[in-house]
Amino acid sequence: MRTLSYAMNVSLDGYVAAPGDDLTWGAPSDELFQFWSDRVAATGLTLYGRRLWEAMSSHWPTADQQPGATPAHVEFAGRWRDLPKVVFSSTIGAVD
Repeated sequence: MRTLSYAMNVSLDGYVAAPGDDLTWGAPSDELFQFWSDRVAATGLTLYGRRLWEAMSSHWPTADQQPGATPAHVEFAGRWRDLPKVVFSSTIGAVD
């Protein structure tokens, strides 16, 4: 039997984006980033909605190749790429 875990980031008002759908305001501390990276390493499959998929897939596939990438970001990028993903969307087609 497998374990199903559910995790979600959300602000106190229930919305994570700043005006203009800016997600950069909430950069996690090193400790919190490592916590999520470790969670990804222990995950067998991840589920995304369209908007989060678009944000993640525009950054993480090559984040480890960017100038100034920290060791933690390099580690997470590899973990993220290797993780099977399912995207729930009625507006985009199949993803890798």
